[in-house]
Amino acid sequence: MYAAVVSMLGGAEGAQDVLQETNAALLEKAMEYDPSRPFIPWAIGFARTQVLAWRKTQTRDRLVLDDELFEAVADRLVMDPPPPNQRLEALERCLGKLPHLSRELVAARYVRGESVQTIADRSGRSVNVVSVSLFRIRQALLDCVRATLATEGEP
Repeated sequence: MYAAVVSMLGGAEGAQDVLQETNAALLEKAMEYDPSRPFIPWAIGFARTQVLAWRKTQTRDRLVLDDELFEAVADRLVMDPPPPNQRLEALERCLGKLPHLSRELVAARYVRGESVQTIADRSGRSVNVVSVSLFRIRQALLDCVRATLATEGEP
């Protein structure tokens, strides 16, 4: 996604900000995603909107891509998305291996964006217990992704 944003911006300036806004928009609209359709073109559509918003604030900068070039780059990314990210695919497989309760905790925190406090209140556990659980899940996912990539030959 970062590469797509950099391509649409014509450089790395502002890419982190745009990517952050794109991720927030994706999280906000996650329930609208149709899993039967490719994710990357759908996500790039959000990035495109965020790039346009960023460009409006940067119109005084003479180094900003002109509108025709921007549209050409954005259209190309939607029609010809970047190759699948092996790390992302490994993460998705590893998420599928988690126990149900761990997957629910990850979804609450990272998909629905619930605070640790909210999760703790709902589950009747302390904030510390929820935080430690999330840390352990993230560590298990990291270990799983590394092992998966090692067996597939990617560093």
